[in-house]
Amino acid sequence: MKKRLIPLFFLLVVYSFGQRISGTVFLDENKNGTLNRTEKGLPNILISNGKDIVVSDPNGAYTINAIPGNLVFVIKPSGYISELNELNIVQSYFHPLKKNIKDYDFALYAHTENKKTKVALLGDVQVDVIDDVHHVGKLVTEELVYNRPDFIMPLGDLSFDNLEIFDPLAAVLGLVGCPVFYVIGNHDLNFEATTLSERDASFEAKFGPSYYAFEYGDNLFLVLNNIRPLPEGKYKAQIDNDQLEFIKNLIALKKDKYKAINIAMHIPFNEVNNKDALLKLLRPFDDVFITAGHTHTQYHNYYKRALQKTAIHELVCGAVCGSWWQGSHDLRGIPFSIMHDGTPKGYWFMNVEGDKRELQYKVSGAPATKQINIWVPEVNEWDKSLNELNEPFVYANVFAADENTQVEINFGDNQWLPMDKHEGVAPELKRLYKLQVLGRYKGQPISAFPETVKNSKHLWRIAIPENMKEGAHLIQVRAMNSNLLLDVRESSVLWR
Repeated sequence: MKKRLIPLFFLLVVYSFGQRISGTVFLDENKNGTLNRTEKGLPNILISNGKDIVVSDPNGAYTINAIPGNLVFVIKPSGYISELNELNIVQSYFHPLKKNIKDYDFALYAHTENKKTKVALLGDVQVDVIDDVHHVGKLVTEELVYNRPDFIMPLGDLSFDNLEIFDPLAAVLGLVGCPVFYVIGNHDLNFEATTLSERDASFEAKFGPSYYAFEYGDNLFLVLNNIRPLPEGKYKAQIDNDQLEFIKNLIALKKDKYKAINIAMHIPFNEVNNKDALLKLLRPFDDVFITAGHTHTQYHNYYKRALQKTAIHELVCGAVCGSWWQGSHDLRGIPFSIMHDGTPKGYWFMNVEGDKRELQYKVSGAPATKQINIWVPEVNEWDKSLNELNEPFVYANVFAADENTQVEINFGDNQWLPMDKHEGVAPELKRLYKLQVLGRYKGQPISAFPETVKNSKHLWRIAIPENMKEGAHLIQVRAMNSNLLLDVRESSVLWR
C-alpha cells in the first residue's frame, strides 16, 4: 500500500507545482490580442506567479511555474499597458490551472505616461446595496470625469460583504475613463474558503490578482493583500509568506532603478503583525510611501528607520462612504455619514514623481478649497436643545493635517494666534448624534448614525477671548505645513 501512495503523492506534487507556463510578451501594434509575425517580443518584462518573478528574454519569451490558486500576471512596465476591459480594469493576468493553460502570450500596448503621475486614492467605498453605488457615482465618478487622474486606486473594502456588488461598482468607477487598480479589503474576502489561496477568489475573478506591482511614469507601485482570514468570519492583518517572497524578488529586480516606492494596502501598516518582515525588505528604498484605508478616519503616520534618514510616510485615506453611508440624507439623497473624526466624505489626489509627492484631500461635492471645518458656538431660538452643545471655544478640523501642522486663528483684529491641538470628538459629530437622539430624523428610511467616541487626530481649538465685543465677527483660520505642502484657510462668522 505504501508503494502506491508514495508515487501518487509525487505525481500530485509534480502536477501542482511542476506545470510550466510559457509564452511571449509582445508589443501588440494592431491591438488584436494575438502575436502576429510582424510584431516584436518585448525584453526585460517581469512576469510573476504571485511568488516567483521571471524576466522575458531578448525575444520577449518567458517560462514560469504555475502555483495552485495563483494568477500569472505581468508587472506593468512604464510606457506600456495591457488591454483594458469595458470597466477599465487592466487585463494583465490569467488563471493557468483553472483553464489548464500551458501557453500564454501577454499583449502590451504603447501607453503615454507623464513622469509625474496623478493618482486618485479612494478609501473604503464599502457599497452594500445599489443605493450605495448611486452615491459613489455622484460623489466620485461625476467629479473625476472632469478632473481625471492618470489612474484610480480604490483601497479595499469595495463591498460590505456583498461580493455580488463588485460588478455595478466597477461599472460606475470605470466610467471615469482611466485605468482602475483595485486593492482588496477584509470585506472583499471569500470567508467560506477552505484554503488561503481561495480567500480572494471572487475578487480575482473580477479585478485580477489581490497583490501585484506595476510601474507608471517614473514611479513604482506595490499593491498588497494584508488580510489573513480566520474562522467565523474573522481576520488578522498579516502578509503571507508567498507574498513576502514576491516582494523580495520584486525589490531585488527594481532597487537599482528606483529610490522610492509607493505601497497600497487596506489595513494600516501599524496593525500588520509581521510588519517587521516587510520593513526589512524595504531597506533599499530611500523613500517609502504607504497608503491605506480601513479605519473610516484619516491621518498620517511616520515610521522612523534605523538605516535611513527619511521616515516611512503613511497616509490613512479615510472612507468615500464616510461612516458606512449612515445618517440623514441631503437633497441629492446621499447620507451625511461623516467619518468618525469629523472629516466629510471624500478622496485624495496624489501627484508623485520619484520621491516628490503632493497630497490633497478633496471633499466630495465641495470646492477643492474646502479643507477646514470651523465650529463656533451658536445660540439658537428655533431648536434650543442644540444650545446644550455650546462651548466657549472655536474648533478647527483640518482634514489633511498631521500632528506637525501649525494652525492659527484671527478673530478679526489682524492678530494671528496659535490654536491648541485637541484630543477630542469633533463637535460636528456630537451635533449629528444629538439630533438623532432627539428624533429629528424619524420617518426617514436610513441607517442610524453611531455615537462617536473616537478622538480626531486633526482637531484644534482655542478659547474665545472674553473681551470680544458683542455682535458679529468674521474670523479666519489658517493651517500650514511645508512638508505636506499644506497652506489653507477658511472663514466663519462668530456671534458674541
